[in-house]
Amino acid sequence: MKYVRGTAHFTGDVAVSADAFWTMLRDWPAVMKWTPTEDKPAPLLNVTLKDGDDVNMLPCTRIMHFDTSTGFPPTFEETLLYAYPEARRIFYTFNGVPDGLTNYMATTFVDALSETSARVTCSAMFDVADAASLEDTVTFLENVYERSIIRGIERAVQRERG
Repeated sequence: MKYVRGTAHFTGDVAVSADAFWTMLRDWPAVMKWTPTEDKPAPLLNVTLKDGDDVNMLPCTRIMHFDTSTGFPPTFEETLLYAYPEARRIFYTFNGVPDGLTNYMATTFVDALSETSARVTCSAMFDVADAASLEDTVTFLENVYERSIIRGIERAVQRERG
C-alpha cells in the first residue's frame, strides 16, 4: 500500500489563562469534560484509561469509545508520550483509525498572551493510504483541533471557573 504524507495545523486564541487551559489539556482521560455535545466532529461516547495506566506516569493511553453507527471503529487508543509543564507542551500518538490514517504524531502547546488569555496550537504529521482523501483528513483534524480541543477546553475551563 502506498501512503501520502500529511500535516494538519490550527492555532486559536482562548479567553482563559494558559495555566488553566494546560491543566485541563494535561488531564489525559478528561476528554468528556470538554468534547462538544452538539455538532461534534467525531461521535465520541466515552473515554477511559487503558488498564494499569496512570495519568501521572507516561506513556499513558486513553481509550476513545465511539458510536459505531457513524462508521467509526468502536474504540481507538491515543497515547500521551511526553508532557512538559514548563513549556506547556504535550506529544501524543495514535494508529489505526478509519480511512487508513496512521503514524499520527501530534503536539499541542499553550502560550500565555495575558493573565486571562492564551494561544493554543495543535499540529500533527501523519500518513494516509493513497485511496483516502488527504484534504478530507486535514479538514477533519483541523475541525477537531478548533472545535473539540481549543474551543471545547476553553468552554470547559470557563464553566469550571463559573
